[in-house]
Amino acid sequence: MANERSPARRPEGEQAETAQQLLHAAAALMTERNTIDVPVADVAARAKLNAALVNYYFRTKTGLHIALVKRDAAQAVDEMKRLLASGLPPAEKMRRHLSGMIRTFYRYPYLYRLMRALMRDKGQDVAREIAEFFNRPVVETQRAILAEGVAAGTFRDVDPLFFHLSAVGACDHLFAESSALRWTFGIETVDEDMCQRYADAAVDLLMGGLLTEDGRRS
Repeated sequence: MANERSPARRPEGEQAETAQQLLHAAAALMTERNTIDVPVADVAARAKLNAALVNYYFRTKTGLHIALVKRDAAQAVDEMKRLLASGLPPAEKMRRHLSGMIRTFYRYPYLYRLMRALMRDKGQDVAREIAEFFNRPVVETQRAILAEGVAAGTFRDVDPLFFHLSAVGACDHLFAESSALRWTFGIETVDEDMCQRYADAAVDLLMGGLLTEDGRRS
């Protein structure tokens, strides 16, 4: 647009607002289309902004995707820190952690697919960056809660690696397999009620393989 100001002249607050508009548009389109393959031009059009602004704020489409992952994962990471610092018993901590992961993937159903694609396809530096700000905090949270539970006698001594793989797979599966839900079970959308029922079932299954007899009684 001829009368649009250059990005370099925008006040700092306006720049931050514009970047958030683009991230919000990308998230909305990925959710609506059930794919992470959304063209930059479509993102800009949804945000009602010039497509050149995507390159200005994020440099590349990959930069936009990394910023979106960081934005969406930040709340989950903060919640994990608060959970670890709480005085809750290990079993309750783990239940809340697992339920919280499912809620995160419900809010951002594209999130884990986007992280996997970035880590797989965009080189070691991107993979390391994503691992540092999301994957590693998740693993460390689980490892710490597992250690507390084993020490308290309420958890079996399980391998944190295999628990992590099982937990992430279960937490994301409902949202990654929406096509299978539609054609196999006739479920068109995952709504709040479906998310809660899935969270209850998935957490019960995961905790069932983790708790000792003492843990089940407590």
